[in-house]
Amino acid sequence: MDITKSMLNLALGGGTWVLWLLVVLSIISVIIMVERGLMFYRCRFNDQAFVDELTPLLQTQNWRQATALCENSTAMEPQILLAGLGQVSEGKEAANESMEAERIKAGLLMEKGLNFLGTLGANAPFIGLFGTVLGIIHAFKDLALTEGGGGPAVMAGIAEALVATAVGLLVAIPAVVMYNFYHRRLHIVLERSQRLGRLLLASLSRQPQELETPLTSRKAGGLR
Repeated sequence: MDITKSMLNLALGGGTWVLWLLVVLSIISVIIMVERGLMFYRCRFNDQAFVDELTPLLQTQNWRQATALCENSTAMEPQILLAGLGQVSEGKEAANESMEAERIKAGLLMEKGLNFLGTLGANAPFIGLFGTVLGIIHAFKDLALTEGGGGPAVMAGIAEALVATAVGLLVAIPAVVMYNFYHRRLHIVLERSQRLGRLLLASLSRQPQELETPLTSRKAGGLR
């Protein structure tokens, strides 16, 4: 019974505190959106131009220049490839494992804060609805205490209560949009890094005789 009275007293206090909670959550979400946006902008990457420059270096197994090319880039994808280039002397499997470990590290770094946006986007409308319910309870309490002519007061209270639902939706929609956008960017970065990794592994799979010049091959054919 005491618990029921305590919950009723909390409800009768109205949903103003819910609005303040949504405001705080929205500020945190905006900070995360801006910080993630700056991070992805700093790590922007022209993958096709990079691959065009990298491919001949890998085909000739010029590891030194390939490493220098990766070190000159601030993007995530070359840094993941750089981990594999550092293990080429240990073999294909070691290079692959090193790139996979670096890919996991990069994924965790890029995913930082995204879970908050996803959770907020899914639950902010419910928080707002909770505030609306509290506001309606408060409005009906005012109606019970008013002797006649309480209709307009109740309507005004309900209108104010619905603000919490609107604010909840206003907080949720940008959070969901930016969560999906950043999650897509994360997926693209990891896919690009896999592409570069496979190019490296393919070059490691080539046999030494496959790196000979066409002239050498023609001479060998002439001797036959």
